Amino acid sequence: MRAIAAFLSSLTVRIDRIVNRLLFVILFVMTAVTFAQVVSRYALGFSISWSEELCRFLFIWIIFLGVPPLILRSGMTAFDMLLRSLKGWKAVVAGCVVSGASFCFFWLMAVGSLPLVERQIPQIATSLPVSMGLVYGVIPLSGGLSLLFAAERLLRLFVPADGEAR
Repeated sequence: MRAIAAFLSSLTVRIDRIVNRLLFVILFVMTAVTFAQVVSRYALGFSISWSEELCRFLFIWIIFLGVPPLILRSGMTAFDMLLRSLKGWKAVVAGCVVSGASFCFFWLMAVGSLPLVERQIPQIATSLPVSMGLVYGVIPLSGGLSLLFAAERLLRLFVPADGEAR
């Protein structure tokens, strides 16, 4: 069981690094495009027609891709405050309930959004030559990563990492 927990923990750490780098790149591109739009509109007198749509799509990706790292870092404040106030078997039971509810929600999010993504693949965005399926594809991706990270947190309740108290 410890080997599975160690493998899952190292996998989530690697995926978390990738997601954080991707979030950085998306935020950087979004900032640069917004800055270019402001400069072109006020200094040069013309507007970049696709900038608003690109920033909206990138914002959607930032929101959904930001959820798995929050789960990994116990960033869901409302539940985290409850879980930290409990000790012993009560903490384990509450952690199982919260993780189980999270698991169900992220399963529904990942699987339930697949038909939406499938329906949106043929649709092309208004000003960018991008399939809307690509834009909405972050929903099942975020749900799947959140499932993985929630599973790692649940496993940590029963098999704490080295140096971590139960």
